[in-house]
Amino acid sequence: MPACPWEGFFSPVWLKRWADAIPSRFSCRRFSGPATIDEQSALAYTAARVSLPGLRLALLDCDGNELFIPLLLFPRIEYARQYVAVIIDSAAENAQLHAGISGEAMVLELAAMGLGSCWVQGNFRRSAVDIPLSPAERILAVIPYGHPSQKETRERRSRKPLRALCLDKPEGWPNWAFQAAEAVRVAPSAVNSQPWRFSRSGNTLRLSGRGFGNVNYGIAALHMECAMHALPHAWRFSSDGKGLLLTNKEDT
Repeated sequence: MPACPWEGFFSPVWLKRWADAIPSRFSCRRFSGPATIDEQSALAYTAARVSLPGLRLALLDCDGNELFIPLLLFPRIEYARQYVAVIIDSAAENAQLHAGISGEAMVLELAAMGLGSCWVQGNFRRSAVDIPLSPAERILAVIPYGHPSQKETRERRSRKPLRALCLDKPEGWPNWAFQAAEAVRVAPSAVNSQPWRFSRSGNTLRLSGRGFGNVNYGIAALHMECAMHALPHAWRFSSDGKGLLLTNKEDT
């Protein structure tokens, strides 16, 4: 199975910073203004530093009315003037998984800086993304960001209880496994589907579920990495290729 290139890729300091930002992160859809020049400089560094193989993150300006497509039953994205384009190399292995990890790293860094953002995978015009692409590249998602409007709600969308995401009873898990799974439970997913499923065997927690390998699972893996920032751990793909295994080395 392929290696997990995000293992050891992010410093413990960054992972701790993002772990602390998880409770304050929310899907912001109304903005009061763009990031400042200093904030943009910090974000440009972050975008370059967190990009895993098979993708790149580009910071761009936009006309929100031109970029985003309004959809019934979904809140409009209003007054967005900046966004991150999540661009993958279609030929790269696990590109969508890596996109979820690196894109969510940007989202949590934005939250740590006091900026708002949200993932947008479907309702945007790819033709409005003004950036040259190689023949193998495609735009997988965009992440509008900026200073949240005072009228923007910071309430989290409802989430399933952790037990509904587990194939065995989490009440008997060690604390590290519970915290890793709980960090995923509060993570964003496409249309709030929460497709993840967990199971534990000894010192290993398995992440799997429908559509394994897409952006949702990259977001989940990053949240698990953040939860494990202070513990020695290792990642590997399951032998069936349908899951990720997180092993706590301290429990070995």
